[in-house]
Amino acid sequence: MSLPLSAMTRNLLTSRFEQLFFEEKAFLEPGLTLQPLAARLFTNKTYLSRLINDTYHLSFPELLNTVRVDYAQRYMREHPGARQDEIARASGFLNAPTFSRVFKRIAGTTPKTWAERGNL
Repeated sequence: MSLPLSAMTRNLLTSRFEQLFFEEKAFLEPGLTLQPLAARLFTNKTYLSRLINDTYHLSFPELLNTVRVDYAQRYMREHPGARQDEIARASGFLNAPTFSRVFKRIAGTTPKTWAERGNL
């Protein structure tokens, strides 16, 4: 059984996580996983996972993919002629098929259909 995080530790870890993940855009790193991210934050993956679940009500992969899809949508608006493989790489996905599958699961439609519906 792991010990609960103190409020001060939780606040510090949350702040450090948000700085690294959102502001420094670690979410764009292809292949990013919880273990190396936790190591960069000088914590363990159990504490980091718990913090993400408690704060965002998502698992780490769900948060990562949601943030990447949001970024991809912004990228598509800023680069309307971009090809799908370019958008995938720019958004941190390893390849276009994975990007398309994740995008459809989160946005409810394929990237192409999303763009055709005038979301750009």
